[in-house]
Amino acid sequence: MYSYVAIGDSLVVGVGSTNGFVVPYRNMASRRLGQPIQITKLARIGLTCEQISRITFTHYKQIERANIITITAGGNNFLAALQQTSRTGSVDHLPKIAAGVYACLHQLIRQITYVKHNQHKPYIVRVFNLYNPLANMPVIQQHLFRFNQSLYTLERYPNVRIVDISFLSDGGFRYLSSDGVHPNNRGYERMAEAVYQTGFQPL
Repeated sequence: MYSYVAIGDSLVVGVGSTNGFVVPYRNMASRRLGQPIQITKLARIGLTCEQISRITFTHYKQIERANIITITAGGNNFLAALQQTSRTGSVDHLPKIAAGVYACLHQLIRQITYVKHNQHKPYIVRVFNLYNPLANMPVIQQHLFRFNQSLYTLERYPNVRIVDISFLSDGGFRYLSSDGVHPNNRGYERMAEAVYQTGFQPL
């Protein structure tokens, strides 16, 4: 049996849908790998990247045992910043927010790599990038695009791949729930498909 640890925020909880992405992805992965997969969720609604990182390493034993790790983090940091931009029209604070979230994710991946270093079981880490629920503000889109591009530098760590979900804000509300922020059922299905497409090497 494989172990899957889903780390993150409301996207792991599945807010806005009846199923989220974690269970559909687990089911797809289980069929592909020919193994049952047990899920552990280290997630709560509203967590910032820094809070997610702290919670993760109060559960380091689960990280040690995990074969599959997914991470959704940083969305709430950016959401607070985007709401400020929506109110004030200023984007001056966005580079600092982006740098802080990148540093947080970088540290989280470094910590996971350290915990896994002496483990002899194969594992993969999948980090979701961010989508822009305020797609009607192009200047925000530019900052998020640069941030998402920077995440690919994390792929230098063993078995880490970035999962692109920036498409969730394309096409109006096709993939977003009625709150305009979280994915709907189809959006979460697309998230599961996107992470599945990154593969499973070396599992």
